[in-house]
Amino acid sequence: MAEVSTPEIGFIGVLGAVLLLSAWIPQTLRTIRTKRTGMEPRFIAIYFFGSLILSVYSYLIADFVFLILNAFSTAMAAVNADYYWRFERRRRRR
Repeated sequence: MAEVSTPEIGFIGVLGAVLLLSAWIPQTLRTIRTKRTGMEPRFIAIYFFGSLILSVYSYLIADFVFLILNAFSTAMAAVNADYYWRFERRRRRR
């Protein structure tokens, strides 16, 4: 395998993080606008706790690209969970 320099590795990590976050941002904005998540609550909960644990792990190993990615992912999942519990859950009960 060819050796890759540190800036190239960092760019690959940042590019992956940007792509993953670009998937979450439109979904979260749609959730805020419509007050509907469009996601299963189980998925939101598992994703939230998984990304929270990975945020802690990323901090402990000092991998700041993945720390930022997972911190933002945790925040986006938290927003979706909040909107689910405040709005969508009530609608499903009716």
